[in-house]
Amino acid sequence: MNNLETAIKYLKEGNTEQAEHFINLAILDDNQNADAYYNRGKVNRMKGDLIAALNDFHKACNIDPNHCEAKVSIDMINSIISFRNPDLLNH
Repeated sequence: MNNLETAIKYLKEGNTEQAEHFINLAILDDNQNADAYYNRGKVNRMKGDLIAALNDFHKACNIDPNHCEAKVSIDMINSIISFRNPDLLNH
């Protein structure tokens, strides 16, 4: 099992710390691995760091412009970030 496969196993178990560790190793092994950046983006999203997640999803798309999951994730995070409800603002 390679580092990315191990990371995905931990990610499915919800162990973001171990998943991130193995994803970072996978990126060190191959910094052109779009799936590694995509999965690190998922980890960052799970940790609540939307900006880091967005950066990783963009990196995945830069490497592989046809990475559908990364594109969908970018759109989702952009929708979350741009959401503005004036009723929720203090007056």
